[in-house]
Amino acid sequence: MLNSISERRVKLRDKYKLYIEVPDQEYLMIYDGDISENNARDVLSQYLSYHQDDARVDNVEVKHDRNNHSVNIQADLIYLGNDHTKARMYIPNHLRTENELEH
Repeated sequence: MLNSISERRVKLRDKYKLYIEVPDQEYLMIYDGDISENNARDVLSQYLSYHQDDARVDNVEVKHDRNNHSVNIQADLIYLGNDHTKARMYIPNHLRTENELEH
């Protein structure tokens, strides 16, 4: 799925606005048809980790565009005050144990 994502970033005053588009068949298959902010955050975490991007994510919105067969996610990326961010070891939600999901 990560290789199928289209991305656009817009620089704002103190952050970036990130817009990503995911083919809906891939998203719906992985997340069992659940289009939610929680799953959108999961996609963003995987995507940013994959690209070694240490931005903090805020204001996540997700919408299903049935006409375009895509799931569109937008979020703010914050870099200010993000010095020396610890590298992430990200495990997608669908690969985590119940105990890991609770924390």
